[in-house]
Amino acid sequence: MHASISHYLTYLAEKGRSPLTVKAARGDLTGFVTWWEGWRGRPFDPALLREGDLHTWRLARQKDDAAAPTTINRALVTLRAYCAWATDAGLITENPAEEIKAIPTSQPTPKSIPTEAVDAILRAVRSEQDERIRLRDEALLALLIYAGLRAQEVCDVQLRDLDLAGANVTIRHGKGGRMRRVMLSAEAIHLLRRYLTRLRCPHGIPLIGSDAEREPLIVGFASTTAGRPIHPGVNQRLVQRVVEERAHEAAARFRLDAQLVSSLERVGVMVDLAQRLEHTTPHTLRHSLARRLLESGADLAVVQRTLGHSSIATTGIYLTPSDDDMRKAMERAKI
Repeated sequence: MHASISHYLTYLAEKGRSPLTVKAARGDLTGFVTWWEGWRGRPFDPALLREGDLHTWRLARQKDDAAAPTTINRALVTLRAYCAWATDAGLITENPAEEIKAIPTSQPTPKSIPTEAVDAILRAVRSEQDERIRLRDEALLALLIYAGLRAQEVCDVQLRDLDLAGANVTIRHGKGGRMRRVMLSAEAIHLLRRYLTRLRCPHGIPLIGSDAEREPLIVGFASTTAGRPIHPGVNQRLVQRVVEERAHEAAARFRLDAQLVSSLERVGVMVDLAQRLEHTTPHTLRHSLARRLLESGADLAVVQRTLGHSSIATTGIYLTPSDDDMRKAMERAKI
């Protein structure tokens, strides 16, 4: 490794950059130096760098290595910063990476799952033998599937935030500290009311203004205590685990049922659903709600308000055709 790179990495550490940032910079610079020395057939020296070298490196990463645009662009940022530091340190007279443009990237379509897959998750919960866990998981999933809440927002919802009579739930501190009110569907209300009356508040909703009213809506279970009593509040890890476990259960059922189906086309659909369920996260359910809203004819502004986006441009990404949309279009276009 050239001495200047070691000095630059030390400079980053002294500036308070995280160990992961320093590690990523080391990887980017080491990779570039290895490529440059192999291409030029001589030891690397920043003083020998020319702008054309960066252009050639970028093209090689694209064509020869098939590296993703985001990977190349990140390394380019590292090289640009290193060269700027080398310029200030007097190692080179000007920054050869300063005018190198980033590779344009198309914004990825948010990952969502079809309605049939969402329905399969809810059906998987119904097979839970422990009634308390079943009621809790159904309520948790109702907030994710029907209201599009983020995992942390589910953890933060308090009893006072749920208004079943008004068919809405209030998010007091969403992303960026923004507050919003989300409307609830009849199915969501059904699941949440059953959870409240049979598990969370069997003796009635706490009085308005009481401390109990400010307790978290979703409960956990004390696994190390006899009887596993409930305790108010869960964390993001539990929300993620519930979604992953129920989605995997639904996937396993699809794979099992696929063995009993005679239609090869249907078998392919079921296997595809299983594969997508195996990669489902709380955010996948949020994206799926946005897709369902738009497909049902909802205005983009309605989706924006539901998801709590500060800019409608962020919501606009859901207008980008998904893989399912493209697949269906190609099927309709076949001869």
